[in-house]
Amino acid sequence: MTRAEAEERARNLQAESPERDTHRFIARPVGGDDWEVVKVELPQRKKGTPTIEARPRPSHPDDPRTGHEHRVPGSPGGLF
Repeated sequence: MTRAEAEERARNLQAESPERDTHRFIARPVGGDDWEVVKVELPQRKKGTPTIEARPRPSHPDDPRTGHEHRVPGSPGGLF
């Protein structure tokens, strides 16, 4: 089969086949000037995306450090 014949056959099969939604018909070279038509299965697609509910995030807890500890970083409990 020539390339033109194989491509025409692939187009006809793709248009007429009941499997056209799940498969593709393509022409490929066999060797030299010979071509063939192959049926390739398509990967299954997921139907839609699940909806994810957005909830408000909890507020951060209050800082347990004292005012002095806020002002003097690095020493636990402030200065001496």
